[in-house]
Amino acid sequence: MIRYILAILLLLPQYTYALGEIKNNKISGKITDFDSGTALPGVSIFIPELQKGTVSDSDGNYALENLPNGKIKVQFSFVGYESSINTISITKENTELNISMQFTSVTTQDIVVSGGFPSAQHENAIKISVLAKEDLKRLSTPSLGEKLATIPGVDVISRSPGVSTPVIRGLSLNNILFLNNGVRLENFQFSTDHPFLINEEGADHIEVIKGPASLLYGSDAMGGVINIVREKPAPANSLKADISSEYYSVTQGLATTVGVKASQKDWFWMLRANKQSHKDYKDGNGEYVPNTRFNSDGLQLGMGMVKDFGSFKIYYDYLQPKLGMTNEESINLVNAGNRKNNRWYQNLTQHLISSRNKLFLGNYKLELNAAYQFNQRRLNGNPESTVFRLVDMDLNTFTYDSKLYFPSSETTEFLIGIQGMHQSNTNHEAPNHIIPNAQIDDFSTFALLKKEINTVGIQLGLRYDHRSLYVPEQEAGGHSHAEPGVHDDHEEETVHINRQFDNLNASVGATFHLSEKLLMRTNFATGYRVPNLAELTQHGLHGNRFEEGNANLDPQKSLESDLGIHYHTRNSNIDFSAFYNKIYDYMYLAPTDEPAPEGTGFVYSYSQQDAKLYGGELAINLAPVSFMKFHTDYAMVIAKQDNGERLPFIPQHKLNTSVRLFAKGNQVFDAPFISLSWKHAFDQKHPAKFESKTSAYDLIAIQTGTDIKLGKYQTSLLFSVNNIFNEVYIDHLSSLKPLNFYNPGRNASVKFTVHF
Repeated sequence: MIRYILAILLLLPQYTYALGEIKNNKISGKITDFDSGTALPGVSIFIPELQKGTVSDSDGNYALENLPNGKIKVQFSFVGYESSINTISITKENTELNISMQFTSVTTQDIVVSGGFPSAQHENAIKISVLAKEDLKRLSTPSLGEKLATIPGVDVISRSPGVSTPVIRGLSLNNILFLNNGVRLENFQFSTDHPFLINEEGADHIEVIKGPASLLYGSDAMGGVINIVREKPAPANSLKADISSEYYSVTQGLATTVGVKASQKDWFWMLRANKQSHKDYKDGNGEYVPNTRFNSDGLQLGMGMVKDFGSFKIYYDYLQPKLGMTNEESINLVNAGNRKNNRWYQNLTQHLISSRNKLFLGNYKLELNAAYQFNQRRLNGNPESTVFRLVDMDLNTFTYDSKLYFPSSETTEFLIGIQGMHQSNTNHEAPNHIIPNAQIDDFSTFALLKKEINTVGIQLGLRYDHRSLYVPEQEAGGHSHAEPGVHDDHEEETVHINRQFDNLNASVGATFHLSEKLLMRTNFATGYRVPNLAELTQHGLHGNRFEEGNANLDPQKSLESDLGIHYHTRNSNIDFSAFYNKIYDYMYLAPTDEPAPEGTGFVYSYSQQDAKLYGGELAINLAPVSFMKFHTDYAMVIAKQDNGERLPFIPQHKLNTSVRLFAKGNQVFDAPFISLSWKHAFDQKHPAKFESKTSAYDLIAIQTGTDIKLGKYQTSLLFSVNNIFNEVYIDHLSSLKPLNFYNPGRNASVKFTVHF
């Protein structure tokens, strides 16, 4: 069945092309400066739902052809100017749209695609934060988690720069969902040792929904969603290429990426390859933290056709990281400071192929998407042991979704959709079965309505989900990191599960445009999460702790309320958000009175208890003078079970401040800048039951860079130093804290990029 569906989606572009009536709908116009009226060359014009764009010429003129009838959103963006987001209705072949862009000194809003409808950030009832492409380029760290942690309300559980998982307002792991260009990622993300397999190289930007997103994405999105949005195709009728290389002193690491892309009138293609290699990192004392090395290779391909009757795109992603595992067994086996993975490391492979299509059927729009993921996880231990490969699992996942967008007016948008997933996990000959052989099938249907009433935008949604989970009878797998065969005197147990889960979610929100500069948003949403296979079936050692799953766990459910206020002018913007999240049947691990059959102490078993999380974020951006930008943000979250105990993996309250100075430059050095930043993490005095308190720490960083014109090539040079004073510290979310290893010390990095 899966093969037939994929074949239909792959043949759909050719079939539709043969049936389509060829038109030449076009929008064109001129882009000028609002104050002076002078033409603006080099402005980016982009239609997100078509993935089609161009740039204005030397006279500020532009044109986009082969566009569908109906309402579309067009974004005009240019460095130093406020983005212009326009909704236009195309009813004739030639539509003129002239734009005047205003200069601004602070970050402006973008079009976001993760909220159901492509829309401006200010139009959403749910807060969607954006980590823009320019910010991603300037963040000098090999860890995607650390990059995401620059967004207020987002933090990271880290074992090393290569092994990290994000935290959104206190929820992590299976409580949040990762999307790769809109495709739900599935890759054993049930533990802090098993990171999401995602390649951010070449990303255009990253969108983060902070709060329940189960209405749009189903189970595992009750804490939020992170969507890595792929880079834009090359402007129409152009060929673009780039190469970038970055060195990190703390890991003696090197990361390189090469990209090529081209667009013709109706077609586009893109290719990007990347490679990185890192040694064990050094802490603030100059000591190596053993086996934190990691190496990875990645490849991304994409091609598509954009016509007036629809857009059809196919993408392929390949990622193979090798991640060192710092545990009690590996510490004395590895030679600290080495680069090659040869003892106690995860050897992971992921293939992802996705087809994303949109048809324009009169005033209706039909979106048809499907994706297939093959994920292989191998854990290799001591090569001198009798068994080297301890874990060998394959996870195969097929996902699909379809949305029908009904004819919209100036004030109303409405869609209905279905989503589904078929997933199978298979263990091979390796002795440890972390999770059992299993099959999971999902099906859901949902509806979403957006309505504008004067200055108020209302958003309503309803969703039904069904999950079928089947675990055939088999021996309960261990999660032992010990020598195979050492502990085999306990009673053999089997596992068998056949359960059905059903859930109904709803969301209601509103955005109040109190003035041209001030808006307020509020949202009430439910969320849910089905217990994962590890929570239901685990039976064995995890580190030095014997963990036992609970096959009778109920789904987690939540009700969250959000309040946000946003104020902006040309020289400033202020964002304030507060939330309260009530979780019913929160799943957690706790010790029992039963002595552990392996390891030491007692059996740890999964239990459930109601809990609550509350807190908020404040972010301020100011440009008091033309050559200076000031930023500060503060984020806090408090999380408790109803029995008074604290939840695990709750980040320290954090304050971030930065000052950036920049200049216009000259004919060779364009837009040089220097910035200084300070991060203060407050004491974490309220740890969870199995955690300890964490002391406050301060980190100072400096960065400078410039664009350089070398003949016809545009290049950029970036130099950064993080943790300048080599602070010796442990973050509360470091999963190496129980082993008494510190976080990375001073890291000097240099990055050089060439655009062709």
